[in-house]
Amino acid sequence: MNSQLIKLKILQIVVDGLLILGAFALAYFLRIGFIFSTDFPFDQYMIIGAITTPITLLFMFFARTYKLSQQINSFRHIQRIAFVSIVNVAVFMVLYYFAYRNFFSRLILVYIFLLTFLFVYFWHRIFRWILQKSAEREIGVYRTLVIGANRPAEQLIKHLLKTKSHIKPVAIIDAFGSGKSAIAGVPVVGKMNLFEKAIAQHNIDHILQVDHLEQALNIINYALQNNIKYIMPPELLGIFQGHQNIEEVEGQPFLKVKMKKGWWDRIW
Repeated sequence: MNSQLIKLKILQIVVDGLLILGAFALAYFLRIGFIFSTDFPFDQYMIIGAITTPITLLFMFFARTYKLSQQINSFRHIQRIAFVSIVNVAVFMVLYYFAYRNFFSRLILVYIFLLTFLFVYFWHRIFRWILQKSAEREIGVYRTLVIGANRPAEQLIKHLLKTKSHIKPVAIIDAFGSGKSAIAGVPVVGKMNLFEKAIAQHNIDHILQVDHLEQALNIINYALQNNIKYIMPPELLGIFQGHQNIEEVEGQPFLKVKMKKGWWDRIW
C-alpha cells in the first residue's frame, strides 16, 4: 500500500474510533435523557467505552473491514459491520460488569449496537466517496499496466475508470500488437518487447493481465522479482459468472469453482 493510501486509511480508522465513542455518548443520553445521572455516572460509562473502542477497532481489522477492495454497499460488508457492532456491545458489557459489578440498563446496549452500526456504515460510504475523489486527483491510486487489448480488457478498463477505482489503468500492452492507439483514453504502448520499458516509464504498481495467458508465467515471475502486484480476472482461466472463490484446505489455498451456490454461501 502506498503512503497516500496509508494516510487515508489512518484517517478512516481514526474517524471510526471517534464515531464509536460518539455512539457510546449518544446512547447514554438517549437512555438517560440529556442530563448526567448519579445512579449511572457518565464518566465511569465513558471510561469503559474508551477502553472498548480500540478493542473494537482491532476486531475490525480481523473482520477485514478495511480492505480497499471491499464493496461498501454489499451485503458482505453490512454483515461485517453488524458483527463488529455486536462485538463492541459484548466487550463493553463484559468490561463494565467486571469493573463495576452492576449495570444500569439493557436498553442502552441496543442503542450502542444500532448507533455503532449506523455511524460506522455511513462513514464508510462517505470514505468510499473520498477515495473516489482522491483517485480523480491521482491520490492514493495504484498505477496499473494492463496486458491485453481485447474486448474483455476494454470492458474492464472502462469499468475501473467509471467506478474511479484505486486500481487505475495508465498503459496497455498487447502481446501481438493492436490497431488501437488507446482504450478509454488509456494508451496502448506496444507489444511485450516493451513490457519492462512501459513499467519503468509509467511508474507501474500493479500488473493486470486480461489476455495472453501463455505469457502469465513470465509476467508473474517478473512481478515477484520486482515487488509489483499481479492480478488477473478468473475469466482468463475460463471461469465465468462469479462461480469461483478461494478456499483453504489444511492451510493450503485453493481456487474453488462451484456452479450452484446455496443461500448459506452468503453467510459463510
